Amino acid sequence: MNRVKDHRYPSTICGVVFQNQDKRNACQFSFACDGIPEVISEREPWVQAEDIANRFLAGELYLTEVGTATHYHATYVSPKWAPRMEKVTQIGLHVFYKFKRGWLFG
Repeated sequence: MNRVKDHRYPSTICGVVFQNQDKRNACQFSFACDGIPEVISEREPWVQAEDIANRFLAGELYLTEVGTATHYHATYVSPKWAPRMEKVTQIGLHVFYKFKRGWLFG
């Protein structure tokens, strides 16, 4: 949702999720451009994820720790963009970042 609100990204959730989907393994979210069809194999976690997503969309949930972060990665990877960003927080195995003040990401 932070990317949807940020002028540097598309203004819809689907627009953000599928941005650069035609660039194999170079899009915003890897599942959107890895060429592997998505298959729901575990119904219960899927239902839980849908519930959480719907509650976020309804404004019932918000992670204040994440603040205005627009980027994240798992702790076991080191993306080349991370040093150019400002670290906001870490939750479990995920590190969240926001743009540094005045930085135009490119």
